[in-house]
This record gives sequence, structure tokens and C-alpha cells, in this order.
Amino acid sequence: MAAGLRLLLAGLCWSQFRVEDAAPSPSPPAPVRCELLEGGGRGGTLPGGGKARPALLRFGGDTGTPPEPGPEPEVTFNVSDPWGALTPLGVPPRAPPRCELNPTKPQTGSAPWSRPLHPDARSPTTAGGQWWLAAVGTPQYSVTALLQGEMGTEGATAAAVSLAVLTHTPTLRGRVGSPIHLHCAFAAPPSPFVLEWRHQSRGAGRVLLAYDSATARAPRATPGAELLLGTRDGDGVTAVTLRLAEPAPGDEGTYICSVFLPHGHAQTVLQLHVFEPPKVTLSPKNLVVAPGTSAELRCHVSGFYPLDVAVTWQRRSGGSRTSRSAGDTVVDTWTSGHRRAADGTYSRTAEARLVPARPQHHGDVYTCVVTHTALTKPMRVSVQLLLAGTEGPRLEDITGLFLVAFVLCGLICWLSPTAARPKEDTKKLQ
Repeated sequence: MAAGLRLLLAGLCWSQFRVEDAAPSPSPPAPVRCELLEGGGRGGTLPGGGKARPALLRFGGDTGTPPEPGPEPEVTFNVSDPWGALTPLGVPPRAPPRCELNPTKPQTGSAPWSRPLHPDARSPTTAGGQWWLAAVGTPQYSVTALLQGEMGTEGATAAAVSLAVLTHTPTLRGRVGSPIHLHCAFAAPPSPFVLEWRHQSRGAGRVLLAYDSATARAPRATPGAELLLGTRDGDGVTAVTLRLAEPAPGDEGTYICSVFLPHGHAQTVLQLHVFEPPKVTLSPKNLVVAPGTSAELRCHVSGFYPLDVAVTWQRRSGGSRTSRSAGDTVVDTWTSGHRRAADGTYSRTAEARLVPARPQHHGDVYTCVVTHTALTKPMRVSVQLLLAGTEGPRLEDITGLFLVAFVLCGLICWLSPTAARPKEDTKKLQ
């Protein structure tokens, strides 16, 4: 049994930590404009279509704060939200949050690890009332909440948050091989719960991790996927963050954090984008060309993700400081297709054939310029063309030699003061 437990928990660990950014706001948050979708809701744990009616969510009994400009709401929900989960906590949105409300009939879920959760006195079959699923989000915050209440007769409805699943990382980027945290937490009254983390990409899905709080076991755990489990004392917020130890390009995609309680379940969605900047090498490193000979340059770009990369050539003539398009000094250019490595990154090679070298090409600098989404600015790798057998120093070389000779002359005069005296003075001394 112990051996089996160790096997189930492979790749799973948890640590206690405080979710400081989930503290309730000191004052009631501003009301949020919403769309109440009726007649076509999915009745599930994610928002879905239907006829839209303008609605308004008000919190904490606030009735005086005006909402953002918009259509007159047909329905107002006075929401009791003890955890402040339905507002972007601590992150003022640059634009009004998007919000959808769907009528729903919550269920405990059909996953095999959620079946031990037996409905209790708060379950929909015994608690009565109407239920809605609210989805509120900004680029920095996203939450899905299960609301219970009664539709009012005068356009006002009292509703209470029964369960809220939230994330502060609805969209995040991670570098290949560097640990990344996909934040998720849920707010609910004390209760046994079951957690499920699912990954979906290119039409395929798989469960990465499942955890049962009643048994403190993980019936499903994928190596490299770790659970960071923590609670805040007394406020009912539980962190269930997923840590990917070494994300690879194949880990990019959609992540669904689902929480199952005896009285219902909800989930929130995260998008992970993985990137890796390219490595660039230019060959040959020493470009010495005989007069009348055509040289070839090869720029190899490797280890990058995603696959969108651009390679261009630039040239700076020997006496210029400005790089321009290689233009008339390049006979032909071509680029290979993408090659995928075992770790999921890509590589490709760009080549350029130069015109036959002439004396005026001596000292020209050719640069391979690589642009990629993982780079803050293009990468540049250069090589200088030297014409074999070219006679006569360049102006820069002459200037440098003159300066060296001037310095050496002054040094000799300083070290040997008698060498600088006239011959007559030298004879007098004798």
C-alpha cells in the first residue's frame, strides 16, 4: 500500500503558503456590468451562448456607486461575496472587466475521483433557489463563480457566492525548461473538495493531476506536475496552484483548473505560451576571399520556439558606419525548412552567395539579422570580408600606426632626456 501511495504521488508535492493577493477589498468594489445569457446556456461550469440581457452586479450592499457607462441594466444582482472573488483583487483593470452570467444546474461532476463527494445540505437538490454561473475577467484576473439566489420581481435579485474558482495568471508566458506557476485558488465554505488540472492542446486533452482532500491522496499525478496547496486562515480561500518543473513546447496550450465540492463544481481557464530565444552562428568565422572568387555565408539559427523566425542579410561597406540591405553584392539567398529537435524546439539555416570579390569589397561587413518573438530586439552576427593579397594599408591602419609612433617617440624622449639635447650642449658637458 505504501509503495502504491508513493507511485500515485510521483511528481506531486505541496507546500503551505499565504495567498496574500486574495485579501478582500476594504470597501465595496465598484459595480460590474454583465450580460445575462438566457435560453441557450450550457448549464455547465463554463459560460456559454444564449440571448443576452444587460445586467449589473453590485457588491457588499453598495447602491450608490454608479457603474461604467453602458446600457440600462434589465436585471441587477445584489451579490453577497465574502471573499471578494468576483472583482479583480488588487489589480485595477485598464478597461471594464468582461462579465457573463448563465443560468445553470450545478452538479458534483462525473470524474471518477469526484464520485466520493456526497451531496450535503447545501446541494442544489435540497438548498432550492436558482443558480447562475458568473464569469468575470480582465487580462490580469479571471474568476468563475457559482451563485445561488432568487430572481426578484422588480428587476433586483439577491444572490450569494457558493463557490468561486479564480486565477491571477489567466495568460502567461514561460521559457522552455524554466519552472512556471499556473496560479489557481478557490473560495468556498469549509468542505471536502476534489481538484483536477487538465491540459488541452491541438484538440487533445489529458488530466495532469487530481487530488482528493478527504484522503490527501492524488489518484492522478504526472511527473513534473506539482501541486502547491495552501490556505489562508479563516477566510475560506484555498490555493491549488500547478507548478510545471521543466515546461517544454508540448506543454503549451489551455489549462483547466476544476474544483469539485459536494454542492457543485466550477472551473477556470488559463492559457500558457512557451518560448525559447534562438541561438545564432555565422560561418565562416574568417572570410578571406581571393580576388574574383565568390564566397558563401551560412547563418544557422537553432533552439528556438515558436517556429516563427525571420532571417535577413545586411552589408556595411568598408568605409561606412551604416548597415544596409546586402543588395547588389549578393547573387542569391535561400533558407532551409524548419527542423524540429527532440526537445520540441526548431532550427533552420539561411545562406547567401556573394558576388565575385573585387578590391572595393575589401573590409565590407556582412551581418545576419534574426528576428523572433522571444527576442526584445533582433540578434546580429557579423563577419568582415578580407581580400587576399590586397596591398597597402588602409587609412585606419595608417592612422593607428602614426599614433603608435608618436606615443613611442614621446616615451623615448621622456626616458632619455640627453637624447633630446643639441650636440653642442653635449660637447660642453664633456
